[in-house]
Amino acid sequence: MLPWQRTTWAGLADASQLPHALLFCGPAGIGKRQFAERLSVRLVCEHETACGICRACHLASGGNHPDILVLRREEGKTEITVDQARALNEFLVLTPHLASRRVALIADADHLNRSASNALLKTLEEPPAGNYLLLVSDSPARLIPTIRSRCQRIVLRRPTTEEGLGYLKERAIPDPDAMLALTHGAALQAEAWPRDTPALAVRLMADLEAVAAGTQSALDATEAWHAVDLDIALSLLVDIAANLAQSVLAGAPASAMPAGWAARLRVLASRLDLGQIFRLWDGALEARELAAAPLDRRLVWDRLFTLVEARL
Repeated sequence: MLPWQRTTWAGLADASQLPHALLFCGPAGIGKRQFAERLSVRLVCEHETACGICRACHLASGGNHPDILVLRREEGKTEITVDQARALNEFLVLTPHLASRRVALIADADHLNRSASNALLKTLEEPPAGNYLLLVSDSPARLIPTIRSRCQRIVLRRPTTEEGLGYLKERAIPDPDAMLALTHGAALQAEAWPRDTPALAVRLMADLEAVAAGTQSALDATEAWHAVDLDIALSLLVDIAANLAQSVLAGAPASAMPAGWAARLRVLASRLDLGQIFRLWDGALEARELAAAPLDRRLVWDRLFTLVEARL
């Protein structure tokens, strides 16, 4: 159990009082899926505690419990499809094999497509007795209103700075302060990201500065970035662009940025006009949304660096 989830866990009612559909939401990288997985184990546990000792818990910990179904996007897919939703519906109407109930967990419910969402509504409107549907979402606004209205929402919080730093230090994550700042306090995301992420962020800032100052071309900068993990690099770029806008509009970047970045952000912002900053922000957000698609990464980065290129 993650330290910052203990209070929420302790506040959950016993199975007989839980609603049939729960929506776990909150920022990415804070442990929502782990919390929902633990609850799914509790619901099939012989002692209804997620004891970790009984046969049900051992099966569940290995992903082999026949009364738990975990649904997520298939490899290479950007959506959860209607066929997957129908398979979930069929799973929930079957008689449990070992436990007294069945549990279906949708790990990335944000990605249900429209047809899958509509298929899921049948189960939400007429839930099979004693069975549970657990949805995990980083962005619940992406779910259709009729799904949101039929689920009890449980909002999981970020760890405090102390909790997050303690978690990362226990796992010997290098430069935990910078990692926690770069992930906005999402300790599990910080743990999952490469250990050189702070250095990567510094490199990205340096290349943006060089392109904006005219000492490096957008094309040259692109060559250094097309082979880098696109999702992480774009997440860093989104944050830099947002903080550039914050520097211009509010006079200071967000406090979540790594120490020492405020001055660099102000200098970079002074070399760009507000239109360039917002176009960079929009471009980074758009590219991040499409990061799972087969993109030409050189074109992505060339377009982004061109947005800050020094104007003659």
